[in-house]
Amino acid sequence: MKNQKGFVLAETLVVAVAVMGIFSLLYANYYPLIGEYEKREVYDDIDSKYAAHWVRKILIDKAVNRNVVAMNSCGGNCHIFYASYYRERKINDNEVIREKIKLIDESEAQFSHNDSSPYIQNYITAANIKAIIITPYNITNFKNYVKNNSTIQVNSASANVNQYVFDRGFREYIDYLPNYKTASSRGAGYRVFVIVDHNTSREYDAYGSIEVRL
Repeated sequence: MKNQKGFVLAETLVVAVAVMGIFSLLYANYYPLIGEYEKREVYDDIDSKYAAHWVRKILIDKAVNRNVVAMNSCGGNCHIFYASYYRERKINDNEVIREKIKLIDESEAQFSHNDSSPYIQNYITAANIKAIIITPYNITNFKNYVKNNSTIQVNSASANVNQYVFDRGFREYIDYLPNYKTASSRGAGYRVFVIVDHNTSREYDAYGSIEVRL
């Protein structure tokens, strides 16, 4: 009887250790996976993808000036078409407002038609777009520049652009993307990146990109 009880106890311990080992393995692999999913669920989500699409459409339909594709920022690997950030400003002891600060706004000057700029401005406001960045279709050089340089060169706006636009979230998104080495089947030579601000109960940025033929 004692031997039988000892055998049952040993069996129980073996099973318990095996179950604990399985749960430990699942825990160790599951939570990092969930963390990666939560980080990437804002990559090319519906809102940012639609925002990128409509920015592309406006740039094409409203005949954007060809100067917009001059890569004069990001080490010559991108053109920052629009950049901004939000901040809270205290009005009085009982009131705090959230205001948008523009860092770079070339949209009004980059259209070939004088009456076209309100379209992009209105959409930027309506879609809560924080930044619009244009790069070559193949983003290999752009990715390498963003990865290897902690400071993005954008004249006097560099410090704020690094803090509010090329922040950790955007850098991780760019690093996540493929290089797009295969030429576009639509003949697109450029890509449009947008950063969309979600001012909800959990404020966060979403990132989207789409190819564009300018």
